[in-house]
Amino acid sequence: MPSHRMRTLFTNQSAHKNLLLWLLGEAVVGVFFFAVASHLSDFAQVIVLLVAVVVIWNDRPFPKTLLFWLPIVLGLFCTFVWKITGEAVWERVGFACICVRAVYRVIDRAAGWPS
Repeated sequence: MPSHRMRTLFTNQSAHKNLLLWLLGEAVVGVFFFAVASHLSDFAQVIVLLVAVVVIWNDRPFPKTLLFWLPIVLGLFCTFVWKITGEAVWERVGFACICVRAVYRVIDRAAGWPS
């Protein structure tokens, strides 16, 4: 039977693996939305962002977790950088971040988690 120290070590490794898998999934979904944003017109991007914002802000209260706020903060940061520099890449990165957060919200609802 494994000792308490070994069980703690395996539990911590499992949590780290889950976090790494979650971040890898975030990166894959982000790359997908980045590529989609490259091919959408400005009007279509606005429609997709409006739907994403409605999905994100529809439920209350908001959780106080890093995984909830990180994509939103990164998306807003990229929007500010895009406005300052005028580079289209920042627009697409911000678009991808906001869409990733909307995907998180849909997954939370489908799984029945409180977010």
